[in-house]
Amino acid sequence: MVVLGDSVAEGQDDPDPAGGWLGWAGRLGAHLGIPRDLRLNVSDPGATVEDVVRDQLPAVRHLRPALVVLGCGMNDALRGFERPAAARRLDELFGWARERGAVTVAIPVPRPPLLDLSPISQFRKKRTVQRIHDFNEELARVSHDFGMAFPEAAAVAKVADPAMWSSDGIHLNPDGHAYVAEVIAQIAGNLLGERVS
Repeated sequence: MVVLGDSVAEGQDDPDPAGGWLGWAGRLGAHLGIPRDLRLNVSDPGATVEDVVRDQLPAVRHLRPALVVLGCGMNDALRGFERPAAARRLDELFGWARERGAVTVAIPVPRPPLLDLSPISQFRKKRTVQRIHDFNEELARVSHDFGMAFPEAAAVAKVADPAMWSSDGIHLNPDGHAYVAEVIAQIAGNLLGERVS
């Protein structure tokens, strides 16, 4: 299993008793019965999709993972992004994964509580929400184009609950990571099962 993405994909705010961060990625690996030594998480705090493809993908290009999980887009939405450029990067990432024979699951970008906690203007808030929508549309599009499942918003509805988030309003807490891992495990497990059968 290869995980690419940002600080949420890294597992920030969900400590691993063995050291470092556990996060939804570590919990997902446990759900799927993937040994720790067969899980590689190269996520990096602050990463955008551009960073993922430019800096993280080269570190795993030589591998043949059974499962690739992408968790990014929040930083793109907060900072702004060019949709055609993001689409090209997602196509490159999914293309690599398909070439390697991997199942790929992209995690939808949620609306973070930060937008309600931070004293930002209504205009900026609306623009950020629109960017989240646009990025998720690209994730859905690339997943469909490459024959992979993309979780519908309803499938991860509980992530909208502020109780799933840390006090900073931008990172999931352990409950949030556990919830995302359960949802993705079911999707990934079904996809992996289809490949085996």
